[in-house]
Amino acid sequence: MKSKLFCILFCFLWLVGGAAAGWADDDRTIELTVARNDSLIKLCRKILADPSRWPEIGRINRLKDFDLIHPGQVLIVPVRLLQGVPLDGRVIFVKGDVTFQTAAGGVRQPLAVNDTVRQGHLLRTGRESSVEIAFADGTSFFQRPDTTLGLDVAERRGERHLFQRLVLEAGRMLLHIRKATGQESRIEIQTPSATAVARGTDFRVSADTREVMTAEVLQGSIDVAAMKQVVALNQGEGTAVKKGEPPLPPRKLLSPPVLQDPQTLYRTLPLVLRFGGGEGAVAYRALLSSDPEGREVLREKVVGAGEPLQLADLADGTYYLQGWGIDHLGIEGLPLAPQPIRLRVNPRPPFIQEPVADAAFKGRSVSFRWLKVKEAVRYELQIASDREFRDPSEKPEVIDGVSRERTFRDFGTYYFRIRSVASDDYRSLWSDAAAFTLVPPPPSPILEKPAVDAKELRIRWQNQGEKMSYRCQIAREESFHNPILEKRVTGPEIALPTPREPGIYYVRTSTIDPTGYEGGFSPPQSFEIGPGEAKKGWEACILGGVGLAALLLLILP
Repeated sequence: MKSKLFCILFCFLWLVGGAAAGWADDDRTIELTVARNDSLIKLCRKILADPSRWPEIGRINRLKDFDLIHPGQVLIVPVRLLQGVPLDGRVIFVKGDVTFQTAAGGVRQPLAVNDTVRQGHLLRTGRESSVEIAFADGTSFFQRPDTTLGLDVAERRGERHLFQRLVLEAGRMLLHIRKATGQESRIEIQTPSATAVARGTDFRVSADTREVMTAEVLQGSIDVAAMKQVVALNQGEGTAVKKGEPPLPPRKLLSPPVLQDPQTLYRTLPLVLRFGGGEGAVAYRALLSSDPEGREVLREKVVGAGEPLQLADLADGTYYLQGWGIDHLGIEGLPLAPQPIRLRVNPRPPFIQEPVADAAFKGRSVSFRWLKVKEAVRYELQIASDREFRDPSEKPEVIDGVSRERTFRDFGTYYFRIRSVASDDYRSLWSDAAAFTLVPPPPSPILEKPAVDAKELRIRWQNQGEKMSYRCQIAREESFHNPILEKRVTGPEIALPTPREPGIYYVRTSTIDPTGYEGGFSPPQSFEIGPGEAKKGWEACILGGVGLAALLLLILP
């Protein structure tokens, strides 16, 4: 009966027991009223985690005789000495490769959402992986990538007191400790360099391979202890601790950086971003996530001050960027509020097959061809006479296929570019502008008036330059449907026997460059062969033939 009465009384007193302040010393206590037939040893055996520490209770309460306590006497018992009931955590978020071990050297097992995490578990996050653990009192911690964390102690001590000890071997974590009404929580984060102690606050802790710990308080306050020295950090302050040295004095955290030249829509990869501000920053830590809370981290990078942040291999969508400065001690500053980053690069500009850049064409027609782009339903082709496409009259031409033939009125150099159009009418960036040239043909030579006599027709025209050749045509009709003579010559003149038949004749010429590119014919030039010239020319031909025959008869045997 007495034992039952004692348990009821003990539970009641535990519910109403007060707690003292003192972050670093953890001197919170409960008050316990002694029942009839109680002894100090019997009480401590029931309530202490280590009953052998019962003399410590006697000293705390300044008992003259540890064996003599009486009913109704009020004893003070430190919460840190009480027995604890294990307090389990629950996985509320997990990304990537996250595992746990029940003990050092145990089998690593994957963690999933809603899994239970218990004291004694060792948690590891891999590259680009993270996990968030929450407890019943609202306390939670977010474990960043490449972090090893041991949940050494997680207990409820009495109805009001929660105690947790985390061992951060290496990596980074963010803690949210809720100070709930009617409850007192204490959390310790131990690293190889120092220990941080807090209640009801938000702060970051990191431990690196150089055995340096950093702690930064975003809200509330914490104590950082090392080498028997304690530094109190308030909101907006941080410290660094090297192993074997005391904590540095509190430093004001760097102000949040700013995102320079933000765009409403980013349209190219790699995504290039720049931080500014945060005076005193030697580097910036950037987090790109798919959620504004920053849990679904897709990329995490540290870039030097003045260096661009470049992110590749991202799908179209909306992301959120957070960042903060890092000072020369490695202490990280206040975070930039999540900045939405809207990215769309698809459909991409098409790959142009022809014309190749700086191509030259003989004539006025050009064929355009490009590769089909996934997600594109049509394309726009724009051609202009200037590289900047400033002429508003040069409007893009909408094309459903992947080719186009264009004929131009004028020769010269043109520029073109092509872009893709999606089904929602979104237009990609333009392809790089490329030039092509329509090469004019060689000019038509200007004809002189043909010279005609009884024996010879001589035609001359303007010389078009070295290595040029010419085509000469003679016809009886101005349309030149049936030329009676066509001849290619290398010089700017031609001599022919005078035609036998009298009448009107027409002559025209064209220029051919060394590559074989032929220009147009000159305007037809007419000349007339009278009956006398034709007859004389004919007779001269006959007499010349008879003389040649007689000469052959004389010399032949």
